[in-house]
Amino acid sequence: MAGRIEELLGATPLFADANADELALLAARCQTVRLPARSLLFSRGDPGDRLYLLVSGVVRIGAVSPDGREVTYALVRPGHVFGEVAVLDGGPRTADCSVTEDAELVALERRHLIAFLERRPVHYTRLLGILCQRVRSADALLEDLFFLAATNRLAKHLIMLGDTMGEKAAAHGDITIRVSQQEVADHIGISRERVNKLLTKWEQAGLVGLWRGRITLKDVEALDDLIGADKDDA
Repeated sequence: MAGRIEELLGATPLFADANADELALLAARCQTVRLPARSLLFSRGDPGDRLYLLVSGVVRIGAVSPDGREVTYALVRPGHVFGEVAVLDGGPRTADCSVTEDAELVALERRHLIAFLERRPVHYTRLLGILCQRVRSADALLEDLFFLAATNRLAKHLIMLGDTMGEKAAAHGDITIRVSQQEVADHIGISRERVNKLLTKWEQAGLVGLWRGRITLKDVEALDDLIGADKDDA
């Protein structure tokens, strides 16, 4: 198992170019975490004591308002690290983190990560690059919330879900996403009724297919065109 973890760590931008001895040392100090779908990994305010690498599954990072509304900041794909903000400054977690499907993760305690960065300070630059990407993603999310209508946001989000967690059919190229309409509504901060109205219209036009707990993207190019549309037809 240690050899597999070394390989996974070495494939990430953060630990790329670390030598074999460093990777072996990090792998020996990592812990494997397995969680079933819809499990909570950590909550906002929890201690930021671990950095995580997603091996399989999909991780959702977001927040829940006092009245129960949800917003998704990011969906993490396998091969990516997350949880670095609180780990770097030692503060509490700034968001909730859950797994949307069965997931396997590798966890590295903060003290071991900091020790590695002190030995290899060049990797601080890599970590800063990851943090900058998080900031850019947050800026893009704010822009979407303020400037994109429901039609645009839904089309954009479905394409992102297709890239992140979609299952592509070999025969005709359709992409199926295992996600409910309520979850999609929570992700982009609009009502389920509005999501359903748009999806039903797009199903009739042949852009998507709907089934219980699944959305199939049948015409990604047409959905992509909707992202830049001026009119909100919700």
